[in-house]
Amino acid sequence: MKIGLGVLFATVLACGGGDLNTAMNGTWAGQATLTISGESPQTIPGGVQVAVSRQSATFTGVCLDNSGSVTAHGSGNSASWSGSLVCPAVQFTCGPVVMTFQSASATLNGSTMNVQGAGNAAGCGLSKGFTISLAGTKQ
Repeated sequence: MKIGLGVLFATVLACGGGDLNTAMNGTWAGQATLTISGESPQTIPGGVQVAVSRQSATFTGVCLDNSGSVTAHGSGNSASWSGSLVCPAVQFTCGPVVMTFQSASATLNGSTMNVQGAGNAAGCGLSKGFTISLAGTKQ
């Protein structure tokens, strides 16, 4: 019986609590709020495409120019990612700014996908932290 329990324990560890909800799949869009440290928040159109496979969710269109992707991991209605995603420079009124994501998370709450990201924005002679959040609905 020890072998059977060992196999069961290993299986539970490998699964890590179940797969992500496939209802997360699809294109999600809505208004996003971008906040750069020390600056006023900006509301911009936002969106992301999500493809779920078991405990992984690939988020595409993460950057402000709709490029970039990250693969988050989780179970049920929540997934998170940490690492480094350097986005192409985008033009702000002061000049080009490069945004580097360092973390992101997503939670499906009914018919709304709440996505948050954080990292560093560098350009215009400054380097500051930023956050971005999106409450999106499926398109």
